[in-house]
Amino acid sequence: MRAALALLACLALAACREEAPAPVPVFAPPAEAEAACSRAGGEFLRAGGGRARACIHTMPDAGKQCRAADDCQGDCLARSGSCAPVSPLYGCHEIVMSNGARAMQCRD
Repeated sequence: MRAALALLACLALAACREEAPAPVPVFAPPAEAEAACSRAGGEFLRAGGGRARACIHTMPDAGKQCRAADDCQGDCLARSGSCAPVSPLYGCHEIVMSNGARAMQCRD
C-alpha cells in the first residue's frame, strides 16, 4: 500500500512538471540571397518581431518631407510627414498613399 501511494505521489509530481519549450530555430537565408542583398546595397538584419532575417535597405531620402507615397522611395509616414528610414518597414505604421489618403500598414 505504501509503495502504491509513493508511486501515485511521484506520478502526480511528474504530471505537474513543465516541459522545456522546444528551441526556436534561427532562420538564416541562403548565402546567395545574402550576397544578392549586399550587392543591392541592403543588409540582412532581424526583421519584425521574430528571429527571421530580411534584406533591409536604408533609404537615401530618409527624413525628407512628404505628402504622398510618390514623394518617397520607400513609405511616406503620415505621423511625421517624412520618408521612412528603411525599407521594408516592419510593424504597424500609418502611411500616406499615392492619392494622399492615409492608411494603416502592418508588416511582420
